[in-house]
Amino acid sequence: MLFSLDAHSLIFAGGVSAFMTMLAMVAARRGFPDSIAGLELWGAGSCAQAAGALVLSFRAVLPDFIPALTGPSLLVLGQALMLHAIRRFHGDRFRPELIYTPPAVMLAGAAFFFFALDLMNVRAAIYSATSFVPLVLSMHLLATGFRERLRAPARLAAAAFGMVALLLLYQALHSIVLEIGMLDARNFSYVLFVALYGGLNVLATFGFLLMANEKLRAEIDRMATLDSLTEVFNRRTFVKLAEVELARAARTGSKASVVFLDMDGFKSINDSHGHAVGDRILLEFVGCTRGVLRRQDVFGRFGGEEFCLLLPETGIEEAVHAAERVRSAIENVEIRFDGLSVRCTVSAGVSGTELHGTDFARMLRGADEALYKAKRNGRNRVESDALPQSAS
Repeated sequence: MLFSLDAHSLIFAGGVSAFMTMLAMVAARRGFPDSIAGLELWGAGSCAQAAGALVLSFRAVLPDFIPALTGPSLLVLGQALMLHAIRRFHGDRFRPELIYTPPAVMLAGAAFFFFALDLMNVRAAIYSATSFVPLVLSMHLLATGFRERLRAPARLAAAAFGMVALLLLYQALHSIVLEIGMLDARNFSYVLFVALYGGLNVLATFGFLLMANEKLRAEIDRMATLDSLTEVFNRRTFVKLAEVELARAARTGSKASVVFLDMDGFKSINDSHGHAVGDRILLEFVGCTRGVLRRQDVFGRFGGEEFCLLLPETGIEEAVHAAERVRSAIENVEIRFDGLSVRCTVSAGVSGTELHGTDFARMLRGADEALYKAKRNGRNRVESDALPQSAS
């Protein structure tokens, strides 16, 4: 029967379980990139909780003050470390007070109500209160701080922490009203508390690992679709999106245009000032270009200093004007980096469905030919394979 279970054996089993969770986190950390933060802190939290549970399980053979003071304090420290793990995973800055204040309060309160006034039930209430705060903060961040694909595993961890918080609240009220401390093994609610507490923390850990796995998958998807430096679409993804958009244009009979963009003299800038300056120029170019594009326009990097735009529902003449806005925006930007002041220009070639239908390869060749015409005619120009006049 559950009434006959040894509570201290349950605590020992919980400590071993927390220690195994810590080992799992250490192993998992090696399989995730550094951009996924917090796993090591969660593992440290599990280690602290394992140590606290093991100290409590050996209270019969230890001096009374050791389990009374260090056991609950280590449990609270573990919960605070898990809160910080969630914050780091979320990208928040380090706040040591969130880690050290709850266990410090627990230790101070336990010391006072052990040496000055030996009240086990008050120590139990202090433990519940100091654990409750990081639990609620963790639950709030998990429930509201993550979106899209991370939402489900985050809410699983939040639900587990929420149930732990309710257990702690019940334990605090039980300790104050009935004057039975959390370490009183005669209390059936204590046995139930120990069993549920350990199980729910394992469930929260499972949810956190699912969050890390989903974030890793999102990063892999991002690496597969975006250019690593500029974070616009890479060539493969751009071509795929362009073909989808052109298929839609074929069905609806709408226009679409392609703009090929090339930074003028980019190689000489790289050779003269170094790749760091070149990277900064590319980032400034991408920022300026995004500033004049519409939401539905597709922007991709084809390689090096070559970029491409697909402008849905846009004729060639309108696309020339759009390319001219990009050209003008780049021409007017002075890029300052590490004491240097650099200006750059861009040339553009435009083509569209009005000449080539929805054949993307033909449109791209037309835009490429127009781009080389812009280069031959002096650079810092927009040319079209359809219009004899150029915008400059």
